[in-house]
Amino acid sequence: MSFVSRPIRQEKKPNRFRKFAMIGTGILEAAVHLYHQAKHREEDEEKGQKRVRMLKRTIAVLLSGLLILMLLIGALKILVRLKAISLGSMVSAVSSSPGQDEHGFTNVLLLGEGDKDHDGVDLTDTLMVASLDPVKTKSAVLVSLPRDLYALSTEKMGAGRINSLYRDYKNQLRRGGMKEGDAAEESMRQLAKEVGTFLGIRIQGAIMLNFSGFEQAIDAIGGIDIVVPEDLVDPEYPGQNYTYETFSIAKGPQHLGGATALKYARSRHSTSDFSRSGRQQQIILAASEKAKSMGFLKNLSKVSEIMSIIARNMQTTFETRELLGLTELGKTIDREKVVSDQLSDQNALYGGLSAPGGFLYSPPREQFDGASVLLPVSIPEFPVTWTQIQKFVQLLINNRETFIHPPSVLILNAGAKSGSARLLGDEMVRYGFNVIKTRNFSKTKNPSFDHSWIAVRPNTSNEKIAANVSTSVSLLQTLLGMTDNKTPDPAAFAEEQPDLVIVLGKDYHYTAFQDLIH
Repeated sequence: MSFVSRPIRQEKKPNRFRKFAMIGTGILEAAVHLYHQAKHREEDEEKGQKRVRMLKRTIAVLLSGLLILMLLIGALKILVRLKAISLGSMVSAVSSSPGQDEHGFTNVLLLGEGDKDHDGVDLTDTLMVASLDPVKTKSAVLVSLPRDLYALSTEKMGAGRINSLYRDYKNQLRRGGMKEGDAAEESMRQLAKEVGTFLGIRIQGAIMLNFSGFEQAIDAIGGIDIVVPEDLVDPEYPGQNYTYETFSIAKGPQHLGGATALKYARSRHSTSDFSRSGRQQQIILAASEKAKSMGFLKNLSKVSEIMSIIARNMQTTFETRELLGLTELGKTIDREKVVSDQLSDQNALYGGLSAPGGFLYSPPREQFDGASVLLPVSIPEFPVTWTQIQKFVQLLINNRETFIHPPSVLILNAGAKSGSARLLGDEMVRYGFNVIKTRNFSKTKNPSFDHSWIAVRPNTSNEKIAANVSTSVSLLQTLLGMTDNKTPDPAAFAEEQPDLVIVLGKDYHYTAFQDLIH
């Protein structure tokens, strides 16, 4: 019998601890995984909830702000209706000063330009400086510049007619890469600076309104009422598509809507740039009077309408708060204390009559490539300077109370060099004084006085003029170096009955005002 032998292997008992450990590890890993998943979900939910809470808060803030704004507007409307506050006081609360010069005056350059619907786009055919004094005299001085006035040199804008400086400089800035709006504002700012240099004053800012805005603004206030000084017929008023049409208006009282007011302001072919400047000033004064009489600032809907027109058609260098401040300042101006003048070519140099602001002349056309331009009259004749114009503006603005209701002046020669009365009379007229006549003291036996003097007519009937007589006498005494004759010869007032008489004696020697005004 055979046997097969094999080793006997010892059977190991199962390790229960390891089995439980493996199971525990799996369970732990699964728990950790589930924990992380739960945590991520919680974080995502928390982020979502935060976004929702943030959105809710944002919406709540916006709704609260809107609600507060609505309540504020409603309250303001109610207060305005109840006259507890006025729109003017609301404007005052948010306005700021538009600035002043060293005399406390605010000087503004007013510009009118053609728009895309008119010929001469960007040509500033209306140029006017308004000097406002809201404190001492509560008055305004308006000085118009004709569009053909020529600037031989400027700081940055080159040479050319004054009405083209804005357009040409704006185009230059745009070619240099400046945006349209920025170029327009910078051009207005520079033009205001240049005009201020021409006139010898500091201008605080500029406002430009195009023709469409002018027309709409006049219509918005219901038109204006003016008195046309003489019949006006212009057969070459600019029409559509570079055509011409006839514009006519009769002498006398007229009510003008926007379209007619624009034509009245622009017409020039049958008159001159100087009479056009006068009509523009007339329209501005009539419009301001109409707005004041209709209680403009008390009418919320009307204010909204005008502001909408302005927003579409106006450009300015002033900030919004400054414009509101300018509106407040304008409310202080007394309508009866507005002095309006213009620069013109009525200079009496060639035997014609002189007129206030007559400091311009027309040089030969061939010197300017056949163009008709105007230059300042200079003393001496060359080089051309703005000295006389600067002295005129300085006298007018700084002594405005004298020119608000200027007394009538008679100039008599009684011992001075022949022709002295006429020379002084023409000079005083150019500088804004109301000279009614110049002649010898007497037509027959003319007396001769050693000294010159100024006399005031007793019992001046016009109270407004009488109030300005003393300031006028003081100014003329300073300029002419004369004394006040307290007991004047009644013969000096016999014919014309002027408010003031200037008697030129042997000591009088004519001196140009540009050398007398300091």
